[in-house]
Amino acid sequence: MVRGIREFQEDFRDDRRRQEENQDSRREDQRRQEMERRQEENERQRREDERRRIDAIATVVNDETITIEPADRKIINDPEIMMMPSGEIVRRTRTRRGLGSGAFAQQFSVLRGQLPKVKRTVRRKARKELDRLQAEAFREANRLLRTKAGKLRKGVTQSDVAKRAQKILKKLRK
Repeated sequence: MVRGIREFQEDFRDDRRRQEENQDSRREDQRRQEMERRQEENERQRREDERRRIDAIATVVNDETITIEPADRKIINDPEIMMMPSGEIVRRTRTRRGLGSGAFAQQFSVLRGQLPKVKRTVRRKARKELDRLQAEAFREANRLLRTKAGKLRKGVTQSDVAKRAQKILKKLRK
């Protein structure tokens, strides 16, 4: 009788392991499917880009009214030059910020031209002043609520430090 109960418990543990293994394999299958979906999407995007490029070249080649002179060829093949919607030809300016040209940057070369431009935020004078006061308030709150070794005092949480800093900030702003 005891042996039968023991065997049942072992089977129960095995069933639990099987269920966990099934969940793990299900997660792995989901990851694999997601990766395959991403690869298919990237391949589709690459084919679409190639089709657009071929269409553009076909338009230029097949249109009899378009003639390209040697000076135009230099402009067309120069990556530093671009044409504005108004028809004006301008030289691109390189900014110092960017990914560079190393191995790290190469992995993002596919994304060039697809990512939206990031609008730079302008920090106002009042915001800078407020940040300076907040830093001062946090320094004071940490000085009051931490030991010399830098640990929080007993019963004090980081939330208490932030609350104290807000009270100190309120006083500093007056």
